[in-house]
Amino acid sequence: MYNKSTLSNGVRVVTEKITHFSAVSVGIWIDTGSRNEDMGESGISHFIEHMLFKGTNKRSASQIAREIDSVGGVLNAFTSKECTCLYVKILDEYFSIALDLLSDIFLCSLFDLQEVEKEKEVIFQEISMTEDNPEEYVHELFVQSIWGGCSLGRSPLGTVDTVRKLSRDKLIEYFKKNYFSERIIIAAAGNVDHDNLVELMEGALGTLPEQSRTSYNHLTEPEPEICIKRKDLEQVHICLGTKAPSTISPKKYAGFILNTVLGGNMSSRLFQEIRENRGLAYSIYSYQSSFMDTGLLGVYAGTGEDTTSEVLFLILQEFKKLKEEEIEEKELNSAKEYLKGNLVIALDSVDSRMSRLAKNEMHFNRRIPVHELIAEIEKVSAAELTELANEIFIKKNIALTLLGKIDEKEIRPEILNI
Repeated sequence: MYNKSTLSNGVRVVTEKITHFSAVSVGIWIDTGSRNEDMGESGISHFIEHMLFKGTNKRSASQIAREIDSVGGVLNAFTSKECTCLYVKILDEYFSIALDLLSDIFLCSLFDLQEVEKEKEVIFQEISMTEDNPEEYVHELFVQSIWGGCSLGRSPLGTVDTVRKLSRDKLIEYFKKNYFSERIIIAAAGNVDHDNLVELMEGALGTLPEQSRTSYNHLTEPEPEICIKRKDLEQVHICLGTKAPSTISPKKYAGFILNTVLGGNMSSRLFQEIRENRGLAYSIYSYQSSFMDTGLLGVYAGTGEDTTSEVLFLILQEFKKLKEEEIEEKELNSAKEYLKGNLVIALDSVDSRMSRLAKNEMHFNRRIPVHELIAEIEKVSAAELTELANEIFIKKNIALTLLGKIDEKEIRPEILNI
């Protein structure tokens, strides 16, 4: 059963009661992420997320960890480009503990000066971990390449330089300015009592100040280019991609299917042709990242130095085929069934249900039932996929990033002609 309420100050509470689940997943979602940050404060949302776990007036950092561990719960958080989330998964009998803990760390974190300086070192290590992992690092370079200097092109982690300059006062100032009631959604799924949750949250979060949400004012048109970063690695890591439908675009369902056909699973064209038929890569896949006003369809492959050009050619050939040849009904139906199956399987997870509730509310101000998503997927025709392919797979939109031992002279701009 789905329920939605709004607290007196504008905080939204959405729940899905599932009585046969013994667990509850509850999260505080804030409609702010790295897209909201200016260049000089890059990484501040992620830094704030870390500091919320470093102690409050009631609990030390170790007490926070022990309290959730002692009842078998999971407490975690993440920061993306468009949102921040703090969440707990716990047995329903301990639900009040989860709410008290989440409310405490969100409202009463101390941002202790010594902890701020210590946590900078932790974040520096997190940044280094990304740069030491070629498959992760090439994606960071890729988004920088395709989105140019706008905030979408910056990592939520920030850089060592920007994080080093962040002070305790700046963190507190940014928190007060951006983490206000109308940007907050409380989402819970599982064996949860909606009215009780609303009452508890009114007492805990009802004092947060009201303030109108602001829209993004950052450039979102891609500025694709070829980016080559030489590094002494065993493989060349490739990211190739183009603009795709946004989260709220009616073409997003065609985008999901197009991605699935291209490289979204083991039966996809890229996996079968490049890995299975030719043995040119162990890891090869495509993915779609959607934002409120734009999107990205990307392809990743890791291959040898001497096979890089061949793999690039084969990826681009698949782009071209999707533009020129209408997908056969059997392949189209297989992609649809794959997506529908994933949607239904996700219903077995309270975390997945909770996340869907929050994202639906954030993006559409309503719950979108799974049967509605399935109906939209079913409606997509082969002709619509061909139309979308011709819209996005064009040279001016395509960005390419290569990481590894690669000779720049071997990669000419003409390679992106499709």
